[in-house]
Formats: sequence, C-alpha cells, structure tokens
Amino acid sequence: MQLIRTKRKYGYIVFAITLLIAIDYVYRYFAFEPYNQSPLNIETPEGNAQPYHPSVVYIPGGWNGYAYWMAETPYPLGPDGDWNGLPPYRARWENPCIHASHDGIHWETPGDLVNPIDDLNETEIENRDFFSDTHLVMNGDTLECWYRISRTQRDETYILRKYSADGIHWSERETVIDLQDPAVVREGPGGMIVSPAIQKIGGRYCMWYVNDIGESRSICRSFSDDGRNWQKKEYCRLSDTAVVPWHIDVQRIDSIYYMVIYDFRNLTLWSSRDGLFFEKRRLLAPSPKLGSFYAGGLYRSALLRDDKECKLYFSAFDKKTAVGLMRGNCPDSLKIYSVSGNKVSFFRFPVTYLRQKKQAIVHLFE
Repeated sequence: MQLIRTKRKYGYIVFAITLLIAIDYVYRYFAFEPYNQSPLNIETPEGNAQPYHPSVVYIPGGWNGYAYWMAETPYPLGPDGDWNGLPPYRARWENPCIHASHDGIHWETPGDLVNPIDDLNETEIENRDFFSDTHLVMNGDTLECWYRISRTQRDETYILRKYSADGIHWSERETVIDLQDPAVVREGPGGMIVSPAIQKIGGRYCMWYVNDIGESRSICRSFSDDGRNWQKKEYCRLSDTAVVPWHIDVQRIDSIYYMVIYDFRNLTLWSSRDGLFFEKRRLLAPSPKLGSFYAGGLYRSALLRDDKECKLYFSAFDKKTAVGLMRGNCPDSLKIYSVSGNKVSFFRFPVTYLRQKKQAIVHLFE
C-alpha cells in the first residue's frame, strides 16, 4: 500500500509540473503572438537568404515588367546567429544586389540578372575592403544604384554608381564622389557620407546623409546637377536632439519629406516641409520577444508610397538578417505585415519557448 501511495504521490507531482509547464507554454505563445510575424522571402547570392539594408523604389505603371525594385546588401549572420558571419569576413558579402516585385511583397531576381551587380576582386578581398549602403534612384527611364566602397587598409571611402536601362544589364562601376578630395571635404558634402538617401527633385539630385562614423553624428543635405559636383553641405535639425542618427532614408510624400532614422537601436519617423528641420513622429523598437525575426535589432529602412498605401521595408535580425515590411494608409499608421504561412506556429514554438526560458535564466544570474 505504501508503494502505491508513493507512486500516486509522485504521479500527482509529475501531473502538476506538466500542467504548469503546459499553462506557461500556452501563456508564452500568446504573449509572443503580437510579435509573431515573418519577414519577406528574398534570395541572396551567398545562399543564406539574408538580405539587409534595403532601398526600394515604386514606379507607377511598372518599369521593365515590375512596379517595385529593390537594392540591398546581404550581411549574413553565421550558424546560430554567429556575428562573425560567413568566411572570409562578414562584410565580404555586403555586395549590391537587385530584386524586383509585382506587388511589393513577393520578390524575385529579374530576368537573367546574376547577383550581385558588383563584387570585390581578389585584391580587394585580401585587403578586406567592402561595399555598403545601397540606394536606388529612378532618373527618367534609367535606374541608378548608388553605394559605397570602403578601402580598409587605406582608410578611404568612395561613393560609387551603376545604372541600367532594364534592371538586368548594369554599367561599369564609376566613382562619383571621392571623399578624400580636399575640394569635396572643403566645399562639398564633406569627408564622410553614411547611408546616402538620394532623390531627383526638380531635375537635381538631393542627397541626405549621416556625416560621420564617430559618436558626434549629424544629418546633412547637399544638391548636385550631375551627381558628381555637389554643393556645400547644409546641416539638418531634429526636434529631438537626443537622437544620434546612424542610417537614414528620406522620401517625399504629398509635398512632405519623411525621414526614417536608425540610431543603433530604434527606428524613428520624422517629417519636414523644407527638408532641413525634421519633427519626430513615431517609433519602431526591436521586438522584446526572442524568436521574433526583429528581436535582435533593426537597421536601415526604406519608405515609399505606391498607388494604394505606404510601405516601409526595414532591416532586422535575430538568428538571421532579414527585411521586414510595414504597411499603412499613411506613414503614421504603419503596422508590421507578415507573409502568410511563415509565422511560428503553436506546434513549432517549443524551440522559441526554450530560448525564452534560457534567456530568462541568464538574466536571473546577471
């Protein structure tokens, strides 16, 4: 009898523990649901489907068969979110890639295009040089892809450009801004351009950019007729001076300039009537729930308005880098959109659940 009572007692304990775990599991899943979205599915040439730093243009009526065109630079994380990424070094894969879409949601490589549209040569790889900061500009019937190259050993940075009449065949790489040129530093944009956001306005190029890679960073604006010769920079002003920008995008929607700033943690939305003084409007923060594709952090984003709504394409990472999508009737009403069928289901949640529990234990002993 004693043995039976002992077995029954342990049976009750096991049942109680199992019930508590089940209740906690259900609770954690439904707490996770508001952050249970999925990013866009975009193939990248390193084979890991890890796009990053998007720039997107919408072309009314379409252009060469597609209404939406994207440039991005993959920045892949390694196994289990390893920050070293893929060998020989992570930034080696940060090459400009082009994708196209009919609806802004489902993306593909157009035609016979082979990504990336520019790649490092052997000497550049040996020197650990890297590309970065793609931005697309529609210039009449020509699509231009602007991006940077950093010469690591010489500590030099150049702004490059390629252009295409069909999105598939691209021109040779050309240097449009030499940031080591004393005249550019003294009389033009200055000695550093990070995350350039370029528009064609009134027949001129208008470029907003972050002017430093250090701790004291500002947003500047400069104009050019040909993309090579730029006017002396103007400093933009922000209504919240506590925000220190790192990567930006600027778009003109209904005569209002909208800027999205990434500040090493959050995305903030700003608006301006003159393109110089920007007022803060709203915020997207990283997901607080492990397992969400943007739990690890955010990065540069790209805003646009098509004939139906506004879309914001934002960089994110957790175990992988990705590009997420927000949609809304206006920039102030954007909400994260999830590609159907790619969310974490109730029965696929165990791995995420265990990650959350492990993280909670780690925090407990910190």
